[in-house]
Amino acid sequence: MAIQRNRSVGRPSKGDRHVVTARIPTAEAEKLFAIAEALGTSASSFIAEVMSEKLASIDLDQLANQEALPLSKAS
Repeated sequence: MAIQRNRSVGRPSKGDRHVVTARIPTAEAEKLFAIAEALGTSASSFIAEVMSEKLASIDLDQLANQEALPLSKAS
């Protein structure tokens, strides 16, 4: 029977993740990479943090419960 060792190589897991791909203008991508480098993090980690902040500020229930404005009240 093999002896199992507790390896502490690499960074700890950040938990369950899903890959999301987006295409952004080159100038914005260059700025993104410069900001991430200045902060000492990866672009992926920076994007995840910014997205988490933005998503936390949106009330999904409020978005889902919007009703259509009747045309008679639109003008």
